[in-house]
Amino acid sequence: MTSKRLKKLYRDLAILMFAGYGSFMCYLLFFGFSRNTRTERMMNLIPFKTISNYITGFHHYNLDTWVINLFGNVAAFVPFGFLVPLVFPGVRSYLQIISRFLLALLAVESIQWVFHVGSFDVDDILLNVIGGLIGFAILQRVRNLYKR
Repeated sequence: MTSKRLKKLYRDLAILMFAGYGSFMCYLLFFGFSRNTRTERMMNLIPFKTISNYITGFHHYNLDTWVINLFGNVAAFVPFGFLVPLVFPGVRSYLQIISRFLLALLAVESIQWVFHVGSFDVDDILLNVIGGLIGFAILQRVRNLYKR
């Protein structure tokens, strides 16, 4: 198999994985976790407020809630940090990843807030972006190892 065909195969596989994982994440973000339509809208615009509440008040939360809200918000977006540059080859820098993630996550949080299926929390955006950056760093490392 030629190098060009192999690259196309990898990109096609990345697109398929991106679409599948993206669909799964849309389900989780808008319908999963027993999301019920809320009557009140909750919003946090203060960076690190929710994160610090979970850290300083960890004894008020069960372990599942604590882990999902802190580490789950990071881990869930690691695959996107890896897949986005493979699907969109123009995304090559940390700044490009950050800007794409900020815009997409701002849209997600806004949709959750508008449709009462979650709260708008700037800390979710921060944690999700960190996950994307970790995924991008992993991809960069793999690419550097592959070049050697």
